[in-house]
This record gives sequence, C-alpha cells and structure tokens, in this order.
Amino acid sequence: MEIIKSIKKYANTDRIALKCDGEDLSYKELEDFSEAIAAYLLEINNDKTPIIIYGNKDNLIVPCMIGALKSGRAYIPLDVTFPVERVLTVSDEVHPKVIVNLSDKDNEEFNTDIKVINKEDLKKIINDYKGIEITCDKYVKEDENAYILFTSGSTGKPKGVQISSNNLDNFNKWIIDYLKIDDSGMTVMNQVSYSFDVSVIALYGGLINGATLFSLSKETMGNFKELFEQFSNSNINLWISTPSFVGICLNEDSFNENMMKELDSMIVLGEVLSKNLTKEVMGRFPKMRMMNGYGPTEATVAVTAIDVDDEILEDEKSIPIGYAMDGIEIKIVDKDGNEVEDGEKGEIIMIGKSVSKGYFNNPEKTNEVFYTTKDNERAYRAGDIGYRIDGKIYYCGRKDFQIKLNGFRIEIEDIENNLCRVPNVRNAVVLPVYKDEKIAYLQGVVELKEKNDLSNLKNGMLIKKELEKLIQSYMVPRSIKIVEDFPINTNGKIDRKKLMEEM
Repeated sequence: MEIIKSIKKYANTDRIALKCDGEDLSYKELEDFSEAIAAYLLEINNDKTPIIIYGNKDNLIVPCMIGALKSGRAYIPLDVTFPVERVLTVSDEVHPKVIVNLSDKDNEEFNTDIKVINKEDLKKIINDYKGIEITCDKYVKEDENAYILFTSGSTGKPKGVQISSNNLDNFNKWIIDYLKIDDSGMTVMNQVSYSFDVSVIALYGGLINGATLFSLSKETMGNFKELFEQFSNSNINLWISTPSFVGICLNEDSFNENMMKELDSMIVLGEVLSKNLTKEVMGRFPKMRMMNGYGPTEATVAVTAIDVDDEILEDEKSIPIGYAMDGIEIKIVDKDGNEVEDGEKGEIIMIGKSVSKGYFNNPEKTNEVFYTTKDNERAYRAGDIGYRIDGKIYYCGRKDFQIKLNGFRIEIEDIENNLCRVPNVRNAVVLPVYKDEKIAYLQGVVELKEKNDLSNLKNGMLIKKELEKLIQSYMVPRSIKIVEDFPINTNGKIDRKKLMEEM
C-alpha cells in the first residue's frame, strides 16, 4: 500500500506525522510503533481477522491502523460517540481477536472474552516488539479489506462498508491530485472522526505525502476558546470538514484569514453546502480555494468535486456537487434503471474502481444496492437523487429515510428501532426538522406503554438518557415529545406528515 511505503520514506526525516493536544508523533515513531503492533498482531493470530479501534484522536490510533494494514488485516475505527454496547454489536458481527481501547472506558466495561488492549497495554506492546521488521508480503493488498466503516442500519443493526486497498489506490490518486497535496511539508486539518469516511482524505492523502495532520480532539472541539487558540497556532494549509463544522466556526468573529494565515484550501463534504455559508466563508478567506465534494462511504469517501466560484454562487441553481472523479462513471437513472436526459432528476449510480465489494457479512443488504455491470465493474445505487447539466452533477436529496445531519449519515429507522427498545416506549417516530432547506435537528415522538404522572419534558429526558446507551450521541433527537396515540393515514401507517405539521 502506498501509505505504508510513504511512511517508511518519511521515517528517515525529522517530519511530524501527527499533532494532537500538544503531543507530537513523528514519522519515525509512526513507522516503529506500527511495525511493533503488526508484529504483535501476527503473533497472536494470523487469520487476518479485523481489529476494532475504539477512541477519538489519540496519536496512537494511527499506528494501530497502519499496524493492522502491515499485518494484512483491516481496521474498524469506532469513535467514542459510540456507546460500549454499539462497539459490542459491531464485535458480534466481525468477531475480532483484538479491541484496542483508547477511550476513557475501563477494559472491564466491555465484558467480553475478546482481548481488550488499553493505552498502557499498547505502550508495552510497542516496547516489547520494537525492532521487528514486517515484510511487505504480509501487507493488505489488492482487493483485501483495508478498513471497514460501520454506518447506521435500518434494522438497528449497523452495516459494515468494506474498503479495499484497490479502492483506496484509485481514490487517493484522484483526491491527492485534485487537492494539490504535495510533499512540501503541508499541514492538513484532521478534525473529522476516524469512524466517518471524510477522515480518510486527511489520513491517506496527508500521510502519503509526508504532511503533518493537525488533529482536533473531542476535548478541544468542546472548548471553543481552546479550539480557536489552536487554529491560530496550527499553520493549517488544507481544511477538510463538513459544512456544519465550518458554520460553527463562523460564529466566532475572529475566524478569518488573520487567524489562519496559512490556510489556502478548503474542501467540505458529507452534507449539502449552502450558498449563504459559502459566501461568508469566501468573504472571510478571499484568497482561499473553496471546494465542494460528494460521495458515499460505499464508493470510498468521494466521487465528485468542484471548485466553487462567483459564477456558481450567482447561478440560480444550488451549488453543484461537481464532476465525476477519474476511474468512476456516474449515471443518473429513472425508476426503471434507464439513464435520464440532462436536467432530469434520477437516482445517482456510481460505477468503477472506488466502489466497495459490499457490506461485511451481509449479502442481503449488499445485493440490494450493489451489482456488477456487464463489463464486470462494480456499481452502487446511492439512493441519492440528482441531475446533470453540462457535466456538472447536482444533488437533490435522499430517496428514502436515510438523512445527513451534521455530516453523519443516519437512517431514521435505526433510531426508531432503538427508541422502541427503551423501557415503557410502545412506538416511536423520528422526524427531521428543516430550517433553510437543510436538516437542523431531529425530533423524536413516542407513544408510552403505560401512562405516568411525569411531565412531557421529564419523560422525554428519561427516554433520551436511556437512548444514549444504545446509539451514538449524534443520532439522539434534540427532544422527545410524548403523544397519546399516533395519527394514522389511509394506508394504515403512521401519518408522519401530520406529525410534522403538529411540531
């Protein structure tokens, strides 16, 4: 893999690979630590079983990822927003031999027979196995999985998207060239959670070119004063995030080119980019290159991108998601699978080398959305609606209940199924609430099994507290409303439209 070769190359320099909360990890340390971790993994088990890495932005997470790749196995990054129960649900799917626990949770909380390694255990492994070199024949290669990202699933069971070495090679070649990431010693912002595919751009695009990844931890993200102080001293050249995170930063008046003097490029992905936000960003960073990207996890992070300029902003249409990347063909098709004319809306289909082989251990869900073309190329039905004009593709939203909120892909049914697992909840509906044509937050509505004397607010708070044990924090609705009975439509289904009108 290109990333392994590059880390070895830059290990002979004094370059810093990662910075997080005042701690640095050099390329030499990244190389040595990942070699030791790979040696350990090969010794305890050589069947290429994936490993789970549970944490946030600790510098030691990346040596674990690279160590897994060197040992010929995939890694599964799970952020600390995942409760332990969710980690164990994923574990039940993949049966890992090792869970690396770089969270503040005690190993005992996992209550599993699987080997759980905490930070101190990891440091001991690095020390005990130092100096052992791993030969390249052990590395992940070709169509073998490099990582598996678990997304929200409609049954309450998460789906694991498998991304191979081949997928990454195709994606990296395009994105590195498009973003103009070079080997000059750039600093790349590493804000996005490793469990979210947009993080792959910084991780792979940056490390392949000897860049420094400037990581923003959960603690830093929760302290705006600290966040902007770090920005002021970061020397970040390339910004990678969702539009929502940019929007949060714009609440700080001093967030501009004077605060981030070295920032010359910004790409946002993961959700719709509005013109109002773009205009404000470009006003504060007038010399910066602004880019919009699009793509599902199932096709390796992104498949389109475009530079946003004044002409696009003045156009009456929304900001396009861009042109198809090299190695990917994008079709817009009607309900019968036939390609539509320019300007007509249809489902977005992507075909090519970046498309995943499917969901881990889930052939039923894989066969629903993945297929092979007559030319033996992989294809994926995105479930997104869009249209094309003069080669540019425009996004129009989801065709089902799957939504994007703050950059995270969420399936409404996943939250509803887990809400129904909360004691005393008979039935549940989750509604996306829109503001300025964008999902602002989620509203939960539940019907109780047994009435009680508690207020609507108190009931809602108790339900949210229980729900937080079952799903990631970003999936929990802002509030929970209690109703006597759900309204029913003519089809005998819960009338979501009426519920929305009553919000």
